[in-house]
Amino acid sequence: MKKSMHKTMSYIPLRDGEKMNVICIGKGEPVVLVHGFGSCAAHWLANILPFIHQYRFYLPDLRGFAGSHASKIPQGSVFETYAHDLEDLFNHFQLENISLGGISTGAYTCLTYNQIYGFDRIKKYLNIEHGPDSKNSLGKSDGLFGAQQERIFTGFKHLRTITAPYTESTPYWELPADIRLELRNTFMALIRRALNRSFSRRVVEFSAQYGEPLLTQYMFAVENWHTYLDIMDSFVEGGDRRPSLSKIQVPTTLMIGQHSRYFELETQLEMAKYIPNSKVVMFEKSGHILPVDQPVKFQREFAQFLLTK
Repeated sequence: MKKSMHKTMSYIPLRDGEKMNVICIGKGEPVVLVHGFGSCAAHWLANILPFIHQYRFYLPDLRGFAGSHASKIPQGSVFETYAHDLEDLFNHFQLENISLGGISTGAYTCLTYNQIYGFDRIKKYLNIEHGPDSKNSLGKSDGLFGAQQERIFTGFKHLRTITAPYTESTPYWELPADIRLELRNTFMALIRRALNRSFSRRVVEFSAQYGEPLLTQYMFAVENWHTYLDIMDSFVEGGDRRPSLSKIQVPTTLMIGQHSRYFELETQLEMAKYIPNSKVVMFEKSGHILPVDQPVKFQREFAQFLLTK
């Protein structure tokens, strides 16, 4: 294998002095894939390995997660920060004609990037399981968690209230046990909600109850535990991307889980009305995390996205 095919880990500089970890692997046209909340860059590896002889993949760890967990998030919208980080990544590696994809939080990051910078550098786009806004419109259930949003967002706000007496420098394991329990249960509830298969949900429940040390080591690093609250705050605040969706003129694939409990089906289908050159790929047996609920179909459709001209 040639040197250029090797997987590399790069800590690239960001405009505010922080750093972002990026996995770079493969050779060929550039593909940038952005993970979701509670995930990381490495979770894409199983999907991309069959294609590393045709494409050069750039897989960033968003601030707060995995290799970028220690990178601070400035005040303001987390998703605007993520969008600026994406532009810094493109500039650092001098990327153009990019195949861009994002799942969940990663997709919202890409939609925010389009709102700020446009898609002039983008060749095609893959939007996996995210609507145009995380906040419900007035009188509608078209945001994150749909009709359950008020209840779940109230829980997010409660976490912010009970952790208020503790500074960002307070180690996670020095937080009171009841607060740690509530943080852990909130994170695990989000993951359970994302899955459609009952077996997968039971595995998450068991892990949350008996494997907190492993969870905090491999899924939710906790050195900067407050970062997760910042992300939740930005979800609560929301930001409507509908006005800028028509700017997406490149071929766009919208992957949707028919049984998603994150966004109502009608909300995600609405995206196709705003994006001119878009197609919908429905996952009839999936919830929010398509690669877990229907891995074979996801891999097949992911290959189709890569091959789209």
